[in-house]
Amino acid sequence: MGILKMKTSILHLMIFSNIIFYSCDFNDQSLEYEDNLVIFGSIVANLPVSDTVSVSRSASILEDIQAQDLWIDDASVYLIDDSTKDTLHFFNVGSGKYFPLPTEPSLENIENYLNYIIQPGQTYHLVVNHDMGSVIATTTVPNEMNISSPDLGEYNCPDGETLLTPRGDHFGIFFLFFRDPFFRGGGPINK
Repeated sequence: MGILKMKTSILHLMIFSNIIFYSCDFNDQSLEYEDNLVIFGSIVANLPVSDTVSVSRSASILEDIQAQDLWIDDASVYLIDDSTKDTLHFFNVGSGKYFPLPTEPSLENIENYLNYIIQPGQTYHLVVNHDMGSVIATTTVPNEMNISSPDLGEYNCPDGETLLTPRGDHFGIFFLFFRDPFFRGGGPINK
């Protein structure tokens, strides 16, 4: 029985070795890196556009380039209201920065800018065109944003005591009472 067990173990070892050697192929295929446009922008409901849109390109990890050299200054940037098809043109105002008013705006530029109010519930498309390609980003502005404290109910302490968890309908600073080693309660600081 000892020789049979040894032969079986050697056979298992040979099969296992073949699986390991043939499955570990280090012939990785390298993918070609492709530059892409990188866009950042934000809008706020019930206001004109108040932030610049940043346009840059990505860079390969192997590329020797400074971050300031990645900004793109010759893109076409537009914001389109999906419901009205009204279009707001953005102008380059600095290194990769675009804003709806040029550095020296005309009265028409100012009027267009002030009349383009971001409406709650509306869908907007940010369109960026460049020789490298195009990017279209779409967002729907929320109708409203409700922020409130959650109702956490009761807290059962390890010693059996039950405490109500305070619910604040405002933003406040919360303080905690500690009794070593367990949390004992808390509430908003009243001024």
